[in-house]
Amino acid sequence: MSEVFDAVRLLSQAIETSLQNRFPAFVFRMPGDDTFYWGACVGNALDLFPGNTLPEEGEGFFFAPFDTEALPTLFFPVKPIPAGAIEVEDLKKLRPVLSGEESSIVCSDISYEQYKNQVDNLVEEASCGMLKKAVLSRTVTLARPAVSDMQLILRLAAKYSSAFISWVHLPGRGRWIGATPETLLDYDGKVLSTMALAGTRRAGSEEPWGEKEVEEQQIVADYIVRSLEKEGFIPEVGARSTRVAGQVEHLCTPVSVPGNFDRRRLSDILNILHPTPAVGGYPKALAMEWIHRVEQHDRRYYGGYLGPVSRKKIRLFVNLRCMEVNDTTLKLYVGGGLTALSCPESEWKETEAKAQTLLSVIND
Repeated sequence: MSEVFDAVRLLSQAIETSLQNRFPAFVFRMPGDDTFYWGACVGNALDLFPGNTLPEEGEGFFFAPFDTEALPTLFFPVKPIPAGAIEVEDLKKLRPVLSGEESSIVCSDISYEQYKNQVDNLVEEASCGMLKKAVLSRTVTLARPAVSDMQLILRLAAKYSSAFISWVHLPGRGRWIGATPETLLDYDGKVLSTMALAGTRRAGSEEPWGEKEVEEQQIVADYIVRSLEKEGFIPEVGARSTRVAGQVEHLCTPVSVPGNFDRRRLSDILNILHPTPAVGGYPKALAMEWIHRVEQHDRRYYGGYLGPVSRKKIRLFVNLRCMEVNDTTLKLYVGGGLTALSCPESEWKETEAKAQTLLSVIND
């Protein structure tokens, strides 16, 4: 028990030092694990990569945006360490190199009527055009209560044991906290795994899944399988099941590809997968075009991906159920997949339920 307390104390101190001294840092906890990991570096040590490109060697932590043409993909070239191994003296060596004030957060929330108009436009296009699915997101912005970043991390970790918990501080670029249920790419040197996670309803529902949710999820699964096959892979597709993620549950189909892949080949696969129809839509280019046309906010790193990269393993997760924070404001990002069968009221309720994943710990 004392070891856990010491790890939390050290991690809390590390987070506060990062915020005060303005150096980039990250924290994460793997799904089903109890250990928090920490990493930090001076600002000019962050590596920037074009598009969906993994570093050819080395280990560290990856943080990529939704639109890799709009924002840089960042890589912390430092080995994550367990929180209990943090050395306080090492934190003092990390001096700020980035200037400027704390990142401001602009409220871009919309009303239900505005959201309904967006849904109607996308549903109309899906009904009569080439668009099969588009993921529409919105924001929920609120004044920050008296709760620290460390408290938010601990609450998320306690409440969502099967989620990937993360905290990323990028001075001048923002601060992000999240609890995502979705794996984008998991590679252990022998097998590459991903998942088609889509379709949403309240957790614990007993009735059969609706036609809209089944169709939405099948679009994602078919896209992943076809795209891998086009690259010469022979994907193995698992059985579809229901996966609980906080207040909601999704349909999930696991997909895997056995093989020995180098970083360049993994970057090719990453480029295939991101953004999948689960966060963008299908066809990919057309969905992205409609997202930029309809949404009134910039997604930034929401819908991107993040996670640790080591010599033996790569584990990247889609940055969902996340919020951008500063000392005074919290901005939640939530979204849902639209097809020709979508109903604005149902889609709005879905985003409300997803927001509760974060609101439940903010207001705890």
